[in-house]
Amino acid sequence: MTSLAARRHPGLAMRPALFLFALLMPLALLVGCRQQGEWHQFEGVALGTGYHITLNGELGEDEHALVEAAIQGELASLDSQMDVFQSLLSASRLPLAGAHSADAVDSALREHLQALAVDRLFRVFDDFGIANAMVEFGGVQRARGTTGRHPWRVRLPRSGIGSSPEPALRLQDVALVTRTVLRPAGVEDAATSLVLSVSAVAASAEAADRLARGLLDAAPDGTLEHPARLVVLTPQGLELHIGYALEPLLEAE
Repeated sequence: MTSLAARRHPGLAMRPALFLFALLMPLALLVGCRQQGEWHQFEGVALGTGYHITLNGELGEDEHALVEAAIQGELASLDSQMDVFQSLLSASRLPLAGAHSADAVDSALREHLQALAVDRLFRVFDDFGIANAMVEFGGVQRARGTTGRHPWRVRLPRSGIGSSPEPALRLQDVALVTRTVLRPAGVEDAATSLVLSVSAVAASAEAADRLARGLLDAAPDGTLEHPARLVVLTPQGLELHIGYALEPLLEAE
């Protein structure tokens, strides 16, 4: 009898513990969800293109309005700078090499300001203590923290090669910038390779923009160590060059 009682005792003792665990589990899950905060969306148009911002954090109604005002203030300031630069460009009487040089300068300036705007917005998020954020602005995407329990996930832009979906890219505390050039007429018959598009990853949007432009202007070679993907036009057709540093961020389909 003593041996039987001893065997029964642990089971009887565990039942109240299991019952208490079952009661506390929903509460623990609710606390975990609360710690993830609320989702906040902001959309609009600035610098000639649309932007989409997703934030995850504890923002009351007043703070939400303040964040929105800060976002609009930063973008309005850069819009004003763009207007000034465009006015100076239009008033300039300097000779331009090529009919489309003014448009090219305007486009490059606009893209640079978009990258600058994204980094400025993340400084706004710093002021409000926002740990999880994603900004999509033109050809710029920058992420901070995670979306739920996973890194932010985006698709690389279309390469024009094949019909399969482009690979997914994990973004966590980095920016992705894509820059392209127009394919010149008759370049299909060129004997040398030409970089048509670059998607580059760096810690900030401005750094990614600089890397993308540097690779766009450089002659492509067979070894690419940067966290970037190049779409290259060769005499044999389009090719993809993927840098060694980008491969760990790609998700297998």
